[in-house]
Amino acid sequence: MLSAVAAVSLLVGGIGIMNIMLASVTERTREIGIRRALGAKRKQIIYQFLIEAVVLSTIGGLIGLGLGALIPFLITHFSGMPTVLTANGVFLPLLISMGVGIVFGLYPAMHAARVDPIIALRHQ
Repeated sequence: MLSAVAAVSLLVGGIGIMNIMLASVTERTREIGIRRALGAKRKQIIYQFLIEAVVLSTIGGLIGLGLGALIPFLITHFSGMPTVLTANGVFLPLLISMGVGIVFGLYPAMHAARVDPIIALRHQ
């Protein structure tokens, strides 16, 4: 049951990242057109938006990790029950959040790379 809740949470978070990135692509259509007109390759546009999505999801992962480390600390402090925070408990969630950023940032990045420079330059 806990795995199902975690999976749904990751899915919802990933869809949120995708929506934010699609809005970013729409707002920056003119910028993408200028970059493409100046010679930027599709791969460079994809990397730009993928890096942005990974940074966004990693920041969210760090915030979640901070809260996730704070709660056991508070439990130990107030109840006296010892809690343990392992390296796997830190690095695995960060890797998962980065993976979610890559997976759900790929569609907006591909969408940005397919923008026609001429049409993008006319976009207001």
